[in-house]
Amino acid sequence: MRNRYDVVVVGAGPAGSTAARYAAEAGLDVLLIDKRREVGVPVCCGEFNADPAVLAEALPNAPGLDELFPVDPGLVRRGIRGAVAVSPGGREYEFDLAGYTVDRDAFDRHLADAAVREGAVLSVETKFLGREGRRVTTSRGEVEAGVVVAADGPLSPVCRSAGMERCAVLAPAITCRVEGEFGDRLRFSFGNRVAPGGYAWLFPKQGCANVGLGVQGRGTPVPVLLRAFLAGYGFAARDVQAGFVPVSGPIGETVRENVLAVGDAAGHVVASNGGGIAPAMICGRLAGLAAAKHLLHGEPLAAYEREWRSAIGRELLAAARTKRMADRILGSDFLLERAMNLLGGRGIRNVIVFGGLRGR
Repeated sequence: MRNRYDVVVVGAGPAGSTAARYAAEAGLDVLLIDKRREVGVPVCCGEFNADPAVLAEALPNAPGLDELFPVDPGLVRRGIRGAVAVSPGGREYEFDLAGYTVDRDAFDRHLADAAVREGAVLSVETKFLGREGRRVTTSRGEVEAGVVVAADGPLSPVCRSAGMERCAVLAPAITCRVEGEFGDRLRFSFGNRVAPGGYAWLFPKQGCANVGLGVQGRGTPVPVLLRAFLAGYGFAARDVQAGFVPVSGPIGETVRENVLAVGDAAGHVVASNGGGIAPAMICGRLAGLAAAKHLLHGEPLAAYEREWRSAIGRELLAAARTKRMADRILGSDFLLERAMNLLGGRGIRNVIVFGGLRGR
């Protein structure tokens, strides 16, 4: 690890690795650091990616989708052909949803490897300790950086070092793996006995499924809720992991000083479903390109803020508004049952996948 880089990216998740890839591809010296021993581990994610056509429909102004998606077919663990939403009373609503599940650890390593192939230097077991101007302090020493990319999650120490706000609402989530064959449809289960203020999911993979839930508030701990949900199906959990998902929408400012915020650190999550992989990669690409334009051509870093908001800002804000409105209904199983009955499968798909934007 040298003592100077054009760009230091903190966090080797989808946002950080994509930013590192595009900055390195533009010819910059890039250092990508991650505090974990192994990129992609542990996994706390549903591991589902929507089909590129669905992404293009949901995020029509997002650039670079043809470059970012689809992923290497070798990473796909199950093709998904649809979904089922289960109401508190047990009624099932089917809707179309094309995509695929992945092994998230392998997926993240694939993205980090792509950055390394472009010339980025990857340093694992390297903690971000602080930043003052261009000087970045890590557990492996100090480095100087022209641009620092904060891709270090919803509690981002990098954003804090620049005085940026952090995501206002973090939803507790927990995932696990269960063995078996589960077809090719995602399954979402709603109700306050299952996942208060949120939902539980079962996402099929090859020979197993990713099962988990996300909730709102400080009620029953998520491990207790997960055990109850699994017991209802007779499932045995493996590889249980818990974390937080930012669901309040993007933070107000994602550029300050020489720091760019991306991914969960910036609130780049579709709040109506908790999905963050696609927004993270879209904004990671824009961050890497913005760093290159700034350092190579003198363009202001503030252009990144304008570009990502133009690309997906409207959709992320709409999803956050939909989530806030849905919170009033999710607290009552009676209201939720009625709402799902009124919406039907297509309406539920609109809320979950598109944040309620379609038809407006």
